[in-house]
Amino acid sequence: MTFVAADGGTWLEEYHGDPFDLVFADTWPGKFTHLERALALVAPGGTYLIDDLLPQPGRPQGHGASVERLPAEIEDRGDFRTLRMDWSSGLLMAVRTAPAERQ
Repeated sequence: MTFVAADGGTWLEEYHGDPFDLVFADTWPGKFTHLERALALVAPGGTYLIDDLLPQPGRPQGHGASVERLPAEIEDRGDFRTLRMDWSSGLLMAVRTAPAERQ
């Protein structure tokens, strides 16, 4: 197992290795920015997981609009099956059912 401490957006732009079985996007890069790149890094049968989808006090400006758009954007894809969970801060789990077409 390898852990990387880096700016998420920069890392997503620069990583060109193998895909992952789990991508947990816990911050804006990979969730609200760089989404296509993060999804491209999920291996077939792998899981993309995001949190912070329920309204909470103290969220940054623009968070609500991003949250409204994001789940639908992922659910409309043909290469992932999704499950929304009204638990904790609000989760969405998406499992890749087909190989990535966009890189």
